[in-house]
Amino acid sequence: MRAAPAAVRAWRHLCVVAALAAAGCASMPAQAPLDGMPLGAFLDDLKAQLREVHWHVRGTSLGCDGTGPREVDLRDGVIVVEMERVAQVDAGASVRLVAVPLAGLALTPSLAAGQTQKRTQSLSLKLAVEGPAGVVDFDHAPPARSPVARTINAAIDGFMRAGADKPCIRLATLKLALVVDVARDASGTFRVVVPAFGVDAGASERRVNTLTLDWSKIESRALR
Repeated sequence: MRAAPAAVRAWRHLCVVAALAAAGCASMPAQAPLDGMPLGAFLDDLKAQLREVHWHVRGTSLGCDGTGPREVDLRDGVIVVEMERVAQVDAGASVRLVAVPLAGLALTPSLAAGQTQKRTQSLSLKLAVEGPAGVVDFDHAPPARSPVARTINAAIDGFMRAGADKPCIRLATLKLALVVDVARDASGTFRVVVPAFGVDAGASERRVNTLTLDWSKIESRALR
């Protein structure tokens, strides 16, 4: 099995608070202790995980029209990342944005002497899948390694496994929303993760980061 090698485009739209626009873009000194994941690393990790999503998947059972296999192509969609746990860390003329972990008491980055920190109000990223994406053989697809792709693939796989009752029902739109966070792995490196809890009534108070995948028109023969 090969994961769909879709090239995920990182920046189609980037909205950052005005405070960031006025600040410099120089990197913070490497020795500064930051209990958070630098935004560039966050985006690189997220894009790498999204490349494991089954953007174009095909099974062996018949599709809706009965002339070909069941298939879903999700490349024509929009991925929106709403980041609420972002801190702007300043050290002199340097500035860095970091994604702040939700778990435990690490609500803000830990700073060295002479550094200051403040939160940004919001950061909205709009991503899109572009370029060729290989067709995934659903019946022989191994699980994705990354938590973001595993969560998204579980929803897509649910449509592929749906029953064949009549009348024919196609998949026309899809909207998935999940919480994403940052956490240290066993090697001490920050990674993007999907927490066990979902978006609930208290989500706004918890200031969670969310990833929403929205397709208004899907080419699909997923259900029949």
